[in-house]
Amino acid sequence: MFRPSRERRGEDRFLAWKVRIFVAGAALALAGIGMSLSWLVWVGIGVLVVGLLLRFLPDGG
Repeated sequence: MFRPSRERRGEDRFLAWKVRIFVAGAALALAGIGMSLSWLVWVGIGVLVVGLLLRFLPDGG
């Protein structure tokens, strides 16, 4: 069974950027769906992948 750790990990210095990138990527993808532009959907997905990759950057602390 999956049990997440309740241990504090400290501050995430990229949290604000992750939120901004998620909002931008989701907005682009939804706009692409609404306007039936597949390239805009792919751009939105690409932006979301960039936000996902921020998770793997070193902490720097």
